[in-house]
Amino acid sequence: MEKQVVEYAGIPVGISVAEGDRIKFIAVKFPVIDLDGATYGNIEELQRAIHVHMQSTSGASQPFAAGAGPARSEVAKAFNVA
Repeated sequence: MEKQVVEYAGIPVGISVAEGDRIKFIAVKFPVIDLDGATYGNIEELQRAIHVHMQSTSGASQPFAAGAGPARSEVAKAFNVA
């Protein structure tokens, strides 16, 4: 198996690479970072895992919308900066 781009909702979210007889996922988008490094039996299993993950996280209806994520002030508070 060669490297393959993995998409969710038409947007590239990572790549899959062969790891022995399994497929390893390398995330390139933050909404799927929790799956980074996980291995799967095949590409369908990987795609299903991404779908389940995105459906179970908040904001899954527009995961890549511009401005999605915490407000700048919330980030500043989290890092204890003004």
